[in-house]
Amino acid sequence: MISPKPHPLPKPQRLPERKAVTIVAGFKCYEGIVLCADTQETVSNLSKRNVPKLRFEPSEGVHEGDGLAVAFCGAGDNAAFIDKVVETAWEDAQAATNVDEACASIEKSVKDSYKEFGRIFQPGYCPTADLIYGVKMYSTCRLFSAHGPVVTEKNGYDTAGAGYYMADFLASRMHNHLMSIQQCAVLAAYILFQAKEHVDGCGGESQIAVLRDDGVSGVADRRYIKTISELLEFSDSQIGDLLLQTANFDLNTEKFKKMASSTIDMLEVIRSSNRDELEESQKRLVSIASLMSGRPSKPIKKDWLGLPMPSGSQTSED
Repeated sequence: MISPKPHPLPKPQRLPERKAVTIVAGFKCYEGIVLCADTQETVSNLSKRNVPKLRFEPSEGVHEGDGLAVAFCGAGDNAAFIDKVVETAWEDAQAATNVDEACASIEKSVKDSYKEFGRIFQPGYCPTADLIYGVKMYSTCRLFSAHGPVVTEKNGYDTAGAGYYMADFLASRMHNHLMSIQQCAVLAAYILFQAKEHVDGCGGESQIAVLRDDGVSGVADRRYIKTISELLEFSDSQIGDLLLQTANFDLNTEKFKKMASSTIDMLEVIRSSNRDELEESQKRLVSIASLMSGRPSKPIKKDWLGLPMPSGSQTSED
């Protein structure tokens, strides 16, 4: 009898990469670091839901002083894996006594997670994550990206997710090292607005976190981000019209100046209105807190992102 030939085993193949349907980005400036993310998650291309993709530690949400603070945002096709890598990295970083130790601990933790799960999953099936994170300790901030197990420090900016090409295009034109942390936060809000407007799969609310070399760090108030985003959306269309008229040489100088002045006046009215609305909203929250506690509540001074300001500090003036 002729022995049957052994059935050849299929050669393991890596699964085709799926798009990370999201947008995350990080920016470094001379005052610190800004990270941002959208919140829309698409499940099997069938349903959508809003989930937070930006995590700030310490978990109380606002950090001031020399202790360790880390902000993570991630993109990938496996949310549970991203959460696990971030959770483990934060746990491993907390024993650090300086910023270099914290950064080294997070890098080692990311690589160890891939080693661990690489042994659990079949070859080619281990999920991957694109992380962007900032580390602050003792008045020093450092920005990193982790594309899979490869960790790289960034001195400018980095983006990930389906909207990365939109974010890279805008950041390459607008970001520079001389920007303040306020400008970086506004740039982050603008990039999120554009990605959600034009990139399929990006959407939901915008999340922004700041890590300051000196001062309060934390996650920006969602009401402030919403107001900033709406103002940027309105301004974008108005300034776009002005841009087109700038190169219209059939328009004389007097008419062009009149049009530019009218645009600026309109933006100032909208800007002032939005600022007044935020102030009124804060007053209402204080009144509600007073009613619920049964005693007067002292208003909390907040900065331009809705983060509590240190005692004795003043809000910025125009």
